[in-house]
Formats: sequence, structure tokens, C-alpha cells
Amino acid sequence: SFLVTCEGSVSHIHCGVIFMISATYGRSDRMTCSDGIPDDQTKNTDCAMNVESVKLTLCNGKSECSVLASSSVFGDPCVGTYKYLEVLYFCLSDDLILEGSLQHFLFFLPARGQVIYVTSASYGRTNKKTCSAGRPADQLENTECYTYREEVGERCNGKQWCKVRASNYVFGNPCYGTYKYLEVEYICYGEFRLSLH
Repeated sequence: SFLVTCEGSVSHIHCGVIFMISATYGRSDRMTCSDGIPDDQTKNTDCAMNVESVKLTLCNGKSECSVLASSSVFGDPCVGTYKYLEVLYFCLSDDLILEGSLQHFLFFLPARGQVIYVTSASYGRTNKKTCSAGRPADQLENTECYTYREEVGERCNGKQWCKVRASNYVFGNPCYGTYKYLEVEYICYGEFRLSLH
């Protein structure tokens, strides 16, 4: 999610679980937070700095957080320019489902308007229990058999739903004679822009 907060205003983030990605303070365009602001205070668009702030990292893991967009908090990268705070964050759904013993990773169910972002995907086998029902022991022995697959992210990122077949035809065969599975870690996040005045 992308949150824009004009200078002097307070940004409010409220969701399941907040995970901060990055934040910039300053100005990178003339349009954002420009209503009622004199032209000479919006002309410097080369005035945005990445901000590292305890205030922002304290938002991580919380369900709600408030931050004042102010030079007193972040410093002043351009005196005389009207600035704004831009925050990029993931809003993780608190509707988490652990898929049980067959899949050893968390799935985040997308809320309405959210899209997929794949953080990791591998094809192969890393343990003897996953997808083992009805399989001969010799097909489960090799637990050092996997390859990371970027194709999953290429197919799924930015979409609201995604379907990928777990097969040698799609991902190749990292270990002949071993019964393999596709393991994907992903998060769902909203795509919207919010201006607070």
C-alpha cells in the first residue's frame, strides 16, 4: 500500500498487520499535496530523501500506527519547500491460514482489492513428510532436491489470483526419481493511493 501524508498532517495506518517497506520525505513532483500551496513552495521536485526513523519501524507488527509528517520528525531536506511523507508498506491480512502438514508455509488470503506478491518459490523436495501420502519411500529420500523458481513471481505478481501447475514440464526436473512439490511464500497487499490533507 502507498500512503501520502502532507506536511503538518498525521498519517494513520490501520490494517491486520503492518509491515513497513520504505519511506521518503520531501517532494518529488509538483502535484502531490499542492492544493492551496504557493507555486514557489512546490517547484523544487528534487527534494525527496529516504527516511530511517524509529517512529516508522515501530509500526511493524502493529495493527495501527500514526506518524506526523514534519521536519521536526524527519529533518528538512529542502527549506522553503512544502513537503510530504510517502510510505510504502504491506498490509498483511489477519485472516491467516496455515495449510496443515501438507504445506509448511503461510498463505495470506487476499482481501478485496489486494494483489499477490511472491517472496519465494521453490520446486523439489526439502523434507520427507510434505506430499508423501501413498508415495514409495525411495521417492521421498532425497531431501536436498530443489531449485528456486522466479517464474512463479513473474506469472503471479500484481494479480488478484494465480494458477500455476506444479510439474516437471513447467519447472524442469531437479532430481529424477524423487516426488516433488511446489512451495510458495507470498503476501497480499493493497494497491491504492491515499492523500491526507
